[in-house]
Amino acid sequence: MPQPGVVPFFWQDKQGQFRGIYADTLRLIAQRLQLELEFIPLSQARLLRQFEAGEIDLEAGVVPDTSGMGASASRLRQESLFSRPFGIVNEVIIYRPELSFPVFILRDLKGKRVATVRGTQVPNTLIREDFANQWQIAQRVHRGWNEIGLMTEAVALYYQRSQNLEYQISLPYASNPVSFRLHRNQQQWLPQLNQVIAQLEQEGKLEQMVCKYLCGTGPIAQ
Repeated sequence: MPQPGVVPFFWQDKQGQFRGIYADTLRLIAQRLQLELEFIPLSQARLLRQFEAGEIDLEAGVVPDTSGMGASASRLRQESLFSRPFGIVNEVIIYRPELSFPVFILRDLKGKRVATVRGTQVPNTLIREDFANQWQIAQRVHRGWNEIGLMTEAVALYYQRSQNLEYQISLPYASNPVSFRLHRNQQQWLPQLNQVIAQLEQEGKLEQMVCKYLCGTGPIAQ
């Protein structure tokens, strides 16, 4: 799991337990396949290096077309197999309630100063102001230090509800299916992994897992 975590997808609580949509989904899958899991928290850079070396078998919540698959990552590409999607990550714009213009698509933000997570890809028509994580962006827009920020929808909703933050959330401007990245030396598990994901989807378990973390209004212990 990448470290630091991202609530509500994955994080390590004060007791050292791994929690979140991705962690619980993996536990469901491992139970069906009768496998034991070992969660290993690593920085994203170390995670990719160790995955490439075959020291990590699986990474959760990967967008196959973009996650660590740049032109310089040919070895990583060769070692990566991807499961069928198990969820969707929506990208949204958060903004101060008093803004009068309709902020729903990135074209509306041309020439405006926008809070973004360092390293993410955004149009060069924006005036980006980079921060370490989405929590910083949510706080800054809430406090009025930034008028506009870019976040994932689930994270924006979680912070808005659990921390009573005041900002508006746009309709998604992009939606990306997320998968599990499986190392090629574990390729024998890919058909079974895909079968279990399909079963959980048909049973409504994947939707229930998302709702467990996003449908309530109370804070999630961290």
